[in-house]
Amino acid sequence: MKKNIWHTLDTHPEIRFGQYIVPNFVSNSVAIQVSDSEFVLVSPGEPLLERWPDAWRSEDIKLHIVMPNSFHYMGVAAWQKAFPNHSLYASKHAIPRLVEKGVANSESEINALETLTPSLPEGYSFLFPPGHRAGDVWLKKQIGGASSTWITCDSFLNYERMSNQPMAKAMQHLLGAAPGLKISQVVKWVILNDKKAFKRWSLEQLDADNPETLIPSHGEIAQGPNLKNELRTLITQRL
Repeated sequence: MKKNIWHTLDTHPEIRFGQYIVPNFVSNSVAIQVSDSEFVLVSPGEPLLERWPDAWRSEDIKLHIVMPNSFHYMGVAAWQKAFPNHSLYASKHAIPRLVEKGVANSESEINALETLTPSLPEGYSFLFPPGHRAGDVWLKKQIGGASSTWITCDSFLNYERMSNQPMAKAMQHLLGAAPGLKISQVVKWVILNDKKAFKRWSLEQLDADNPETLIPSHGEIAQGPNLKNELRTLITQRL
């Protein structure tokens, strides 16, 4: 799939996702169209700014910029500059570090998603997986009870192959991060500070949501009726 370009998701016409490389690994930004002039932008990558559609660059455009954990902020400043009419969001656990890293001057400039959420299309809601040191936030789309779409952060990776870059490839191998659906050792031993709580919650959430589409922050989109079982096996075996 081409990088630094916004792609449509056939099953969800309101979703655009863009892929970019940082550093040496595929990362994803997700834009959810709320209306003709309003978007929720999750984990914005700076390389994707240039390819944002011209039709959505007017001064009337409102961006709700969501940082899905305290590490996903690198491209935010560029998008803030390009779109003055914006608001920032993160979980309450992520906000202190984001301020420390200069994303905002004070914690009050970043909305805590537990208490204030941006407008979202029908069926969308935020999820707050427990046990994450970095304050992860997920998005879920579920209309009816049949299946759902998960937009996750660093909990899951889905690289279709090992990197061609020797150092990146070595890191993927060492950390068990590729190929295919993975929970890396970094997540298991560094990002998660309560593996039992996350495991219990995520398995219960799987049963409640029956996800058939997964958009992780890193790697390729995973889709299919067997996704729920694949994630269940992964969580059970890795955690």
